Amino acid sequence: MDRFVLGNTDFAVDRSASSVQVAPDGLVTVVVCGTNEAVDAQRDTDPFSWAIHPPTLYVTAVPATWTGDVATVRIDEAVSDLYDVGLYLHEHGDVTVELTLDRARALHISGSAQVSGHAEPIDIKVGLPLLPS
Repeated sequence: MDRFVLGNTDFAVDRSASSVQVAPDGLVTVVVCGTNEAVDAQRDTDPFSWAIHPPTLYVTAVPATWTGDVATVRIDEAVSDLYDVGLYLHEHGDVTVELTLDRARALHISGSAQVSGHAEPIDIKVGLPLLPS
């Protein structure tokens, strides 16, 4: 079920390095990391063959709209200017995504991310809860 797809490349999800936290006031903090194994599996002709570290998507203490136990966060340029959010893949890139968090089931993030000055589609899904390894 877990996936971290950037462009057409699935970097998988490093569950031990990823986290989801909800503060008592409802602010959402998410870190989702790809795996080193997926980076190492890149062939020279793959679009991210230049990567030596997996991508990390981060959303830090962003307000969410809650409907019952499900949170929704829309991240665009305005939100990015106010909060620490983005994609790190050897440099920080802006993201325009929608995040849906059902704390009992799954985290889903979809939209686009800037990588080396180009917009790439991004689709992340992580089964919850994330348990410590």
